[in-house]
Amino acid sequence: GLKTYAPKEGATYFVSEGLNVYKLDEQLLNVDNIGKTTLKDLLKNNKFGKIYIMLGINELGYDFNTNCIKYKQLISLIKELQPESIIVIHGNLRVTKEKSESDKLFNNTNINKFNEAISKFADNINTIYIDVNPIFDDGQGNLNSEYSGDNVHLYGNYYADWSKWLDANAVVREAS
Repeated sequence: GLKTYAPKEGATYFVSEGLNVYKLDEQLLNVDNIGKTTLKDLLKNNKFGKIYIMLGINELGYDFNTNCIKYKQLISLIKELQPESIIVIHGNLRVTKEKSESDKLFNNTNINKFNEAISKFADNINTIYIDVNPIFDDGQGNLNSEYSGDNVHLYGNYYADWSKWLDANAVVREAS
């Protein structure tokens, strides 16, 4: 959504519908200005100052502990291939109350549990955790239904708010 509705100038996007930590090793994606590449090759052949990760929602049907292990392995891979980069772990967006109450997998209890687990991978130095949920929250811990047509994804026009929030909460490495 961010790439489509509120792209950042100069950003490189490795995105695909349904992308998850289990597919990252083999997924060959078309990256603008680069071409088809795997994540590993993208990281090997380019230098990034910040790398934002937002994965986890598509993993909710898999084993929780294995999801966490795979996520931690992803962070280790990024650290190995991009040691100078700041890694920003982005919490997953919650779903609406209606969706949460009607779905055994894709509900806010599971999303919050996973977000809590991945937040622990942040060291707050080179790996940071951020959570955009408060700006789209209904005040009860759910995605506000006014922001979503399918109870899961934001309407396109709200990605600009997300992008502005990212700008306002930018992670900057202090000079040493």
